[in-house]
Amino acid sequence: MRKFTISALVLGLLTLSSPVFAHDELETTSPIAGATVEAGVIPITLTFSEPPLDLPYGQGNLIAIADNKTKEQLGPACAKVEGSVLSTVVHISTPGEYKILWRVAADDGHVNSGDFTFTVVNNSNYSTDTPGNQCFDENGQPLDISKQELLSTKVQPDDGMVSGIFWALGVTLLAALVGGVLVKIRQR
Repeated sequence: MRKFTISALVLGLLTLSSPVFAHDELETTSPIAGATVEAGVIPITLTFSEPPLDLPYGQGNLIAIADNKTKEQLGPACAKVEGSVLSTVVHISTPGEYKILWRVAADDGHVNSGDFTFTVVNNSNYSTDTPGNQCFDENGQPLDISKQELLSTKVQPDDGMVSGIFWALGVTLLAALVGGVLVKIRQR
């Protein structure tokens, strides 16, 4: 009984002291997860419990948007940092469900990331030739998505089907081989 009491006391102390080890936590988002917004220039704002680590623009503290169905990231990832708020602006004209992906570096060096979805409708007939995040460096030059680590990568729709066919063929051939061996053994 005494070991149980000491263990419970130690566990309780660790639980009470756990906020010391906490990292930046996402507190609020705009748009709110699950919301429906009108197509156009959509501001994305993420508020964290603490200011993130001060890193160069386009590195470390990032926001990206992806098509939720295909997982394709639309434009580069970037975020403006002001205190504990990360923000960017995305241009979306195609109705559908989109995923906001974020990554933030806490001042203790730990990286926290997450995502949430929202839906876009286009009742205003807004159109854009460059959907997604529009990110520019300090010289006004667009950030190149091909030079960034993507926060979301496009899913190849037939990837699963092709590998499934190969697995099915392999299992079928193995079953035929085992069956043939068992028939030969039984015939003897």
